[in-house]
Amino acid sequence: MANLNPLKRKQKVVATIDLLGVPEGTEGKIRVANGIEWFRYWVDFDNGMKLGRVDHNDVVKVEDWEQYQIDRANAELEPEVSEDQTSEETVSADSDSSAGNEHGIPEHLLERSRLARERLGA
Repeated sequence: MANLNPLKRKQKVVATIDLLGVPEGTEGKIRVANGIEWFRYWVDFDNGMKLGRVDHNDVVKVEDWEQYQIDRANAELEPEVSEDQTSEETVSADSDSSAGNEHGIPEHLLERSRLARERLGA
């Protein structure tokens, strides 16, 4: 759901969650955009609040707000995948691969290590 493209100065945005003094759905304008890997913004909201260090995931562009709400509702309807299901899928995927053991190490690498140990007398 998160958009990885940073927002720019003067873009109109909408709060996607309740922020300090800013209810979800409140529009605002980005005053300052910061970040290289973690994008955060100074936003002037229409209700008069000015917040700094607003996380990228806490706002969306005004034109994307409706689609964001639809995507969030659809994500809530999807069944959650538990860690047990994920690890079972990983194990079954590993066992289907050409790896000859439960750790997923290819058989040719195991053989190479065995031969090296023999050469070294270990």
